[in-house]
Amino acid sequence: MDMTLQDIWNGIAELVPLFVAALPVAAIVILGGVLLNIIIGRSFSLLARRTHLDENDIVPARNTLRWLVRVVVFVIVLGVFGFELGGIWAMISTILAMVAIGFVAVWSLLSHTSATVILVLLRPFSIGDDIKLPSENVEGRVVDLNFFFTTLVDHEGSEWRMPNNLFFQKVTLRKKGVKACNLATQLNNPEPAKVEPPPAPVEVIDEDSEKKSASGK
Repeated sequence: MDMTLQDIWNGIAELVPLFVAALPVAAIVILGGVLLNIIIGRSFSLLARRTHLDENDIVPARNTLRWLVRVVVFVIVLGVFGFELGGIWAMISTILAMVAIGFVAVWSLLSHTSATVILVLLRPFSIGDDIKLPSENVEGRVVDLNFFFTTLVDHEGSEWRMPNNLFFQKVTLRKKGVKACNLATQLNNPEPAKVEPPPAPVEVIDEDSEKKSASGK
């Protein structure tokens, strides 16, 4: 049956009181979300001051929580205005399940990413430091960091790209250098830091060995 303009108007007239009645509840939910975001921001700022973290260190976690709050507030507001939430929650659950399956499938990549986050938070070294992994026979100056690799440059100018999770499995020697920037800042920089390569190792001459060699001749 075709709907007339009067039918449409009558439908709108029926919905208006429900809409007006839901407005205060929706406003309270939105206000609660805004206050919760403010609390999250101040809590992370306090955490940064107490743990001596930089602003760049807390931005990813803070933004993730804020977006999560926004999504939850949006879904609740839809429910307040009478939208069916069963399908929405089912869709969100499906997306989260797919994300979880994807995490399991790319566990190795997740391992590197988690290691990167821990490196940024704990800062066992900085850009410009000289580090050495004796078990891997690798040493050089740290010039770059991304979510998978830490790049070292040796005295010959060669680049070594070390998987970030390797630093939690091997012994690492560190020598502080001229700090160019911290790891969090470099993580957001698409280009390697401008750091001079380390000097060539000084060859130690064993005088006793030379004397023995000369006497043998």
